[in-house]
Amino acid sequence: MNIKHFVIATLVTSFILGCATGNTPAAKKENARKETSDALKQIYSDHPSAKAKVANSLAYLVCTGSDSYLFAASTGGGVCVLKGGGKTDYYRFASLGVGAGIGFKKVAFVYAYSDAEALRRFKEEGWDAGARAEASAKHEDEGGQTAANTSYDVDGVTIYQSALWGAAAQATVQGYKFWPTDFTDDVMQNSE
Repeated sequence: MNIKHFVIATLVTSFILGCATGNTPAAKKENARKETSDALKQIYSDHPSAKAKVANSLAYLVCTGSDSYLFAASTGGGVCVLKGGGKTDYYRFASLGVGAGIGFKKVAFVYAYSDAEALRRFKEEGWDAGARAEASAKHEDEGGQTAANTSYDVDGVTIYQSALWGAAAQATVQGYKFWPTDFTDDVMQNSE
């Protein structure tokens, strides 16, 4: 397999594994809730302090998806559920990063919002380049590169991340773009 085919296969796999499955929007929402609920259980197992932080937050966003690392670039994507104020909203995310790395992993993360301004920024802008990059830089200052299971506080948001499976050797800075979805115009539809 040449490098071009490897890159294409990695990107397609990353996208497929990061998608809520189902033939209808209702089925996709149900699967997104199940995937993120399972992911949150793993995060709680890896980060015992996360449960109290999430319970006391204004809102929290739970995401599950995949990250692929190939030499100087990384990509990823997945599905998220935002809960707060008695509402449940659904989001997709895509990530793009720069740095050195190789590998593939399925990840889960939760953003616990303790600041109304941080939550507003997320809902209106949907970008998270600064928080993840700053958190990675803070972790680098502690003497190591960002681990598979990490947690950090940045600008009114506490972020917990867990690697669900896979392996990657990387030193990257990634930006994340989130957008709301109701799954009616999903890129991928399963055949019945």
